[in-house]
Amino acid sequence: MNITQRLMGLDQTLVLHNEGHWDLPLDTDKPGYTSFNDAGIETETGEFLYAMVRILKPTAVLETGTHIGVGAAFMGTALRDNKQGKLTTIEFIPELYARAQKRLHTDLKLSQYVETVLGDVKDYQPTGKYQLILLDTEPQTRFAELLKFYDSLEEGGYLFIHDLHFHMHQIPNEEHGFAWPYGVLPEAIKELVRSGKLRPMHFPTPRGLTGFYKVAEKDYKWTR
Repeated sequence: MNITQRLMGLDQTLVLHNEGHWDLPLDTDKPGYTSFNDAGIETETGEFLYAMVRILKPTAVLETGTHIGVGAAFMGTALRDNKQGKLTTIEFIPELYARAQKRLHTDLKLSQYVETVLGDVKDYQPTGKYQLILLDTEPQTRFAELLKFYDSLEEGGYLFIHDLHFHMHQIPNEEHGFAWPYGVLPEAIKELVRSGKLRPMHFPTPRGLTGFYKVAEKDYKWTR
């Protein structure tokens, strides 16, 4: 039984759909991605994040944009399976926060491993270092969040931005103009990549997933 099936067994409100087909029942013979809803992560992305937590064995994980707690459910369950670590997840909409709290604390019983925070990410001040960060708030805030939390990402750690495709949204949009909805890529992020401090990676998921590895001093120096 994979982690998606495990979560569905624990939380009967999680209903699986083929990605993008919310008015149709699940077609198990249809290839492609699946999701629980039309706003959170794809289940395959959740399984990937679950695996990342299992591999990294982090002591601290940060998520911005809890939504209804799907991403936190995958990562929090991985922490429980690791028997260590804490995920802090932040949501600013009270109704979504309440739904996530019920899912994570009451239904999935992840209180030991997941801390839910109601508030605006821009007001949140981290108190330590994270080995894994997922940014999944409003698209127009995520570049700023990368810069905000860069110093709080441990060397050798990973940061992922959901809904961000390989083109980084730095393309014209006929209706909204250039770089919608993320906005222009900040020079500070470009410089982190140019200087070799961050290494980007892209995943061809339907909603987009871009990751960054924070280079560690102990890493092999390929440019020598």
